[in-house]
This record gives sequence, structure tokens and C-alpha cells, in this order.
Amino acid sequence: MPIDDYWRKLIPEQIKNAPDFPGVYEFADILQEHLFIGKTESLAQTLQEIFEKKEPVFATVSFFRFHATQDFKQEYAGLIEEYKQQFNNLPPLNQKLSDKK
Repeated sequence: MPIDDYWRKLIPEQIKNAPDFPGVYEFADILQEHLFIGKTESLAQTLQEIFEKKEPVFATVSFFRFHATQDFKQEYAGLIEEYKQQFNNLPPLNQKLSDKK
């Protein structure tokens, strides 16, 4: 099941509301279609860094949503597995980043 939260615009005013807490997050394009699923030990810090760096791989990201949880590694694995079962692949940016490795 995708993160049960509403999509927020990837702008500083929305990023500052993210908690400094472990969790999982999803990125979407302008049509709110999934692009990326991630996990972190600090939602606030990770989202801020991604926004500030503006790496080319994240250029099409317009929205994000998150779920704070101490069990972020297990929840991340579940989100990835569910996405793969539904779409038979990783989210597009997860795939692109795994191809670079």
C-alpha cells in the first residue's frame, strides 16, 4: 500500500513541515505518478538535501509524501515490493539510480 498521506509540493514551505525523524518517502511527477521510493533516518534532513542539491535525476519531481516510522527499513522494503508486484519493476528513479551502480 502506498504511503497513506497527501501529496505535498516539493517546495521549502512544505519541506520544513517534515519531521526530523526516521521514515519513508515517495516522490511523484507533476501528474502525481510515482517516481521514487526512499528511506531515511531523518526525513527533514534528507528532503532538504535533495531539494537543495537539485540533482538531475530528481529534476522531474514535483510532489512528495512521507510517513515517519522507526521501522523505516522494513516499511521501505514493503513499499518497494508492493510497487514491483503492481508494476513489474522498480519506480522509475529507483531503477535509474540502481542502473548507475
